[in-house]
Amino acid sequence: MERRRTAGTGSATAVGAPRVSLRTEQRDLTRNRILDGAVEVFAAKSSVAATMEDIARAAGVTRATVYAHFRGKAEVVAALTDRVYQVSDSLYAELAAVPEWTRATVREWLEHAAASWRALAPTIRVLLAATPSAAGDDGSARDRYLAAHERYVALLTAPPRRWRRVTPAQARQRALMAVLQTGSFLTAWIAGGLPVDTDDPLELLTDDLCHLLRPALAGRPAAPRRPPGPS
Repeated sequence: MERRRTAGTGSATAVGAPRVSLRTEQRDLTRNRILDGAVEVFAAKSSVAATMEDIARAAGVTRATVYAHFRGKAEVVAALTDRVYQVSDSLYAELAAVPEWTRATVREWLEHAAASWRALAPTIRVLLAATPSAAGDDGSARDRYLAAHERYVALLTAPPRRWRRVTPAQARQRALMAVLQTGSFLTAWIAGGLPVDTDDPLELLTDDLCHLLRPALAGRPAAPRRPPGPS
């Protein structure tokens, strides 16, 4: 099914699917304007110093409108975190849906992931700078992080036949390491601005991911069976 990407959110809508109501569409547009305003304000003043009035001014809406969507800054930060998870969910679902993993398809996916991370970079930077108090962190952030990575691993390890050359435990660890390496590198390089002294950083990342995903890559010959030993 053809899908159309929604700018700024990383979500995709099936072409031909029933449209949401105009009221819902307008509400979502306003919510995203508020979140865009929050990113601008948090980048300039930090999530601690910023006020809901600052966010309203940056978004071009009233303070009452901001409070109609969010009860406070903690909810704003949580919604910004949702943006990142939504894009990540979409990216790993796309990789999982690739019929055959090859070096070429992994590289193509990484290019798309890097482009998505560039669009998310301002949001990721303010989230990295946000304090636990600004996020109202009561342990839920950790739980969401773990749950998200469980989703990504589940996506990448299905169907099991892709990983028939290794045990389920090995497949799970390889998938988890691939997810962690991808997210950490893109965040440090693109959002964090960490210098990378290579002409093509994605080429090296492709090498690493192909090594981790090697048992599931298409065209890889099965390991030779060891002849039975003497009885």
